Amino acid sequence: MKKLISILSLFLISTAIFAQKNGSISGALVDSANHKTTLNYSTVSVYKIGDSVLTTYKLSDDKGVFKINNLQTGIKYRLVITAWQYGTYRKEIELTADKPTVNLGIIYLSTKANDLNEVNIIAERPPVIVRKDTIEFNAESFKTLPSAVVEDLLKKLPGVAIAADGSIQVNGKTVSKILVDGKEFFGGDQQIATKNLPANIIDKVQVMDDKDAKRADPDLLAVNTPQVINLKLKRAIKQGAFGKIYGGFGLPNSRYEAGGIMNFFRDTTQVSILGYGNNINKPGFSISDVMRIGGMQRTGVNSMMVNSDGGYALNGISFGGAASGIQQSAGAGANFNTLTKKGAKLNLKYFFGQNDQEIITLTDSRQSLGTGDLLSSTNQNQRNKNYNHNISGRAEFKLDSLNQLIISPSVTITNTRNNGLLLTETRNIDNLQLNNGINESRNIGNNIDYQISTNYWRDFRKSKGSLNATLDFTKKDNLVDYFNNTTTNFYNPNSIQVLDQLRDNNIKNQGVYLSVNYTKTLTKKLSLTLSTNGNYLDNENALATFYKDPNSQAYDIAIPTLSQTVNQQGYKTNNRASLRWKLTKDFTIQPGLVFNTINLENSFSSYPSFNQNFNFFAPSAVIRYKDFSLNYTPSFREPDVSYIQPVANNTNPLYVQNGNPNLVPTKTHQIYLNLYKYDVKRSLNYNAYGSANIDNDAVIMARTIAPNGLQTSTPINVDGIIRLNAGLNFSKDIKQDKRQFTIGTGFYTNFTRNLVLVNDIRSYAKILNFNPRVSGKLNLNDKLEISTSYNLGINSSRYDDSYFTSINYFTHVSESELIVRLPKKLVWETTYRLNYNTQTVAGFNNKIQIWNAGLTYLFMKNDRAQLKFSVNDILNTNTRRYVSITENSIRDARYNNLGRYSMLTFTYNIQNFGGKVGGKDTFFRF
Repeated sequence: MKKLISILSLFLISTAIFAQKNGSISGALVDSANHKTTLNYSTVSVYKIGDSVLTTYKLSDDKGVFKINNLQTGIKYRLVITAWQYGTYRKEIELTADKPTVNLGIIYLSTKANDLNEVNIIAERPPVIVRKDTIEFNAESFKTLPSAVVEDLLKKLPGVAIAADGSIQVNGKTVSKILVDGKEFFGGDQQIATKNLPANIIDKVQVMDDKDAKRADPDLLAVNTPQVINLKLKRAIKQGAFGKIYGGFGLPNSRYEAGGIMNFFRDTTQVSILGYGNNINKPGFSISDVMRIGGMQRTGVNSMMVNSDGGYALNGISFGGAASGIQQSAGAGANFNTLTKKGAKLNLKYFFGQNDQEIITLTDSRQSLGTGDLLSSTNQNQRNKNYNHNISGRAEFKLDSLNQLIISPSVTITNTRNNGLLLTETRNIDNLQLNNGINESRNIGNNIDYQISTNYWRDFRKSKGSLNATLDFTKKDNLVDYFNNTTTNFYNPNSIQVLDQLRDNNIKNQGVYLSVNYTKTLTKKLSLTLSTNGNYLDNENALATFYKDPNSQAYDIAIPTLSQTVNQQGYKTNNRASLRWKLTKDFTIQPGLVFNTINLENSFSSYPSFNQNFNFFAPSAVIRYKDFSLNYTPSFREPDVSYIQPVANNTNPLYVQNGNPNLVPTKTHQIYLNLYKYDVKRSLNYNAYGSANIDNDAVIMARTIAPNGLQTSTPINVDGIIRLNAGLNFSKDIKQDKRQFTIGTGFYTNFTRNLVLVNDIRSYAKILNFNPRVSGKLNLNDKLEISTSYNLGINSSRYDDSYFTSINYFTHVSESELIVRLPKKLVWETTYRLNYNTQTVAGFNNKIQIWNAGLTYLFMKNDRAQLKFSVNDILNTNTRRYVSITENSIRDARYNNLGRYSMLTFTYNIQNFGGKVGGKDTFFRF
């Protein structure tokens, strides 16, 4: 309720601010020679008499009509109307309390003569002008802070939206590239420009369609056409350096953070270096910093992992950050990028990362069973150490105007050293103990991954189609030694089991992947697409289990029943053909056919060999109408080797998992629909999406639960697994004068119908998650920023068989942020997060509050230096919590966390490319 009140208060405050001005000026713009020609998207600017600072502006709509609201009465204004290839219209207007609105009616503009002696009035330079297919913004009309970068400037432009990951949209269309003075900057990495170039060196921001994208796909709809932003500079930049260094110390427990990231560039060559270390569960740098300044984006990212609290890994390299536990992380890297005289782009990089994490997990779960619920509790203390190395390169050759070749080699080395202690206890509904166990484990893993990828792209002349081919070679060696020593007590009947074993699992995979995509334009309305993906596999999964010899203390007693080697060799193909038919300008249908094959030979060391030979044939279809698209795609995938290996995994004697060599591939039918719309006139952005998946021969776990609580799972194939997802997002931006207000609402929901099979009782589990949300953000001239959001989670499961009991719970999550940049040189900021859960599996405190705050002092020229004092988790919550429903169980997991600590951090931004200070998305995260 408090959260709803705060959101309502924010809306009421913003409404009151904007309601103070009730004056308006309106009219319609028409060509003076041809009165039927309206002047669409012309710029109408308003200035106060005697003042050269822009008060506000508006673009005329698609009928030449404009209306400017929220003007003060009792003020004299100067109206300036600018239209491309037309003369400028000027008029003085006074709005009074008696006559707050002025309708100018039809305003006729004459075409502009080429007068070489024309005098431009700089004070009246229009903030926006539309030239044919280009929108041009005058940067000086949109005021930013002295330390602002291009991204801060773009956020103030109408129709421009920037996501948390730095991606940009203009009027609902994705920005594919950013140019600087018409040329690529830092190998085409757009965020290098937006997050590092100072806003005060920008003269104009130009937005236009991506001609390369339209050339590659002549039938591309206008709503889907990517945009290109060109930054026109006041002065050229040929060489320089930018980056930042920082260091901080905190109490208690000697918390620290330190790091530096630098980028040096000269003409077309760039060199990046970085290094960091901390013990406060955060990445050394934001993911966008590593992608941009670190150069990861210029080389290419093959894999990405992001956790809920901002930690991430790129190409198998962890850059730190953990939502739970206590983590110490460090890393370093370098990147080299250049453009040769012949136009080839060359890139080479090396990164190293290491993490040392201690995590304590308390888990309680309740399984609903007709014979009485089963209650399980675990206490796990885990120490995980990971070391990662990645060296990779990229060479991009523009062979000519139609042909391009890209070669990307990569080597990744990962070493893991994990130690754990797991205490487990299972009770029945009468609180009688069924079993308990102690499990000590040690895991030693060494993995090396080699890959080289080659991509060739050819465009046919006169936009007649394209040919795209990719050839990949991969080799992976994953060697794991898993030691575990367990003592398990069973009480129904009484027994004890002691196990001390080594599970040696060596996995070696190598393969060749070929993908060819051919598109041919047949007529103005028809185009043909043919594609094939072939994958040759040669995999080995060697599993050997040994008991410890009590005499020699060596793990050398082989256990044949727990050992098996699987060799899998063969190939898979995915072949598709489709015909795209453009019925009208806005309506396109694309029917097609899909033909998949699987031909694999599986050989076992002590089990009969068998082959997997399967063919899959199905139709496909894509329908597009304006902003709506509907896609039906079938797929076919074989079970993982670990599932078909006929050996039990007994590393946890209370939860044993068997293999099943009789599994067959899963067939999936997917329907996906999407509606995306951006209303330029009203600055409204909304989209709706939905998907439906039906799996036949899906793999689920059939479980048996013994009277003593021992659970054994076996993978099996079942039909009729259904997954439904849907969502709706709505947002509106109000950008006026020095104020910006954004409101958003929407929801996402998912429904799963899965089969639960426990003790031969079969039942469909219908699990529903529904999450509506609302948010608002207010920015007053960058002096005050307020944002708040509220999410409601409705979670439930229903079962066809009364053997299983329905489960329901609610979650309430709210987040608020306040930033105050007053007085000058001081930035106050605070965040508050509330997580409330109604489930009562463990009787744990269902209300978790996380409150952080900080104060930053800015000094030196252009606020280049920053000194920040911050306090993390002021209320000392010291835990994180996650609740979920799986099959017939509800699971409540709590994790240790850093708790309360204070930190004093100094940062120095090189070349003033530091950006706006304050906010959870900036360099400082706490």
